[in-house]
Amino acid sequence: MTAIEPGDPLFAFDGECYVPSERSRGPWSPDALHGSPVAALITYCVERRLDQLANETSGPGEPVGGLRVARQTIELFRPVPFARLEVAVEPIRMGRRIAVFQTRVQSEGKLLTQASTLCLRAGTELGSVGAEFASEPPGAPEEATPNRVERAGNRWTSYPGTLEMRHVVPPGGAEPPIVWIRTDAPVLADAPFTPTVQAASIADFVSPFANMQPGRSGYVNADITMHLHRVPQGEWHYLRIVSRGARDGIATAQAVLGDQQGAYGASSAASLINL
Repeated sequence: MTAIEPGDPLFAFDGECYVPSERSRGPWSPDALHGSPVAALITYCVERRLDQLANETSGPGEPVGGLRVARQTIELFRPVPFARLEVAVEPIRMGRRIAVFQTRVQSEGKLLTQASTLCLRAGTELGSVGAEFASEPPGAPEEATPNRVERAGNRWTSYPGTLEMRHVVPPGGAEPPIVWIRTDAPVLADAPFTPTVQAASIADFVSPFANMQPGRSGYVNADITMHLHRVPQGEWHYLRIVSRGARDGIATAQAVLGDQQGAYGASSAASLINL
């Protein structure tokens, strides 16, 4: 396999399809992708469609520009193979204050995953009203403990190995985990690594962090849902697990997402036990 260098992209685009790089491989199989690169790819494609529509209108004098991702739910139907991927983004609703996109990811005509992305119009003049909860950052990433999880059991380099993680409260214990994460993997070599794509790159970790148990493989998530109330800032992002429940082989988990300024959103997942 090709050596991975810092800053290497997750995919290459050949004019029709997205071709995964070594950085996109997942921990379950060398022939399948990790969920986070898939989420980053979908988010990149949606933002690209927003840019394409920015100068168009949804009605007389009504600009489409100014919308940003507020919620995205990705349904993971099956493992996404290490193969050429076709991504189609279809606008379902385009309005003055709201837009909805449906994204379908396929390979060789087989539907692998789909996503619904809700975009809302933001205005800095509108401000914020109401209380904020769990909004303070958990210290600074430099004060947290570097990740020392031994990954030698993997016979390939998987996507989490390309991230830098620092534990405020490590996963797998009795307390809800809090982890700082930094990634330098853009979707494409020549594509801007936007704050929303960065957030999508870590939102998937709500499932492994919440469900990690010593001595077992934990759970495989069947979806990724991300909510954003503001644009993330900086290179360090934290994920703070706030709830987790499990029964009869199904688990759900919720997390706060934030940066060094505080919380900027949340992520959640529904997962199946991995026996």
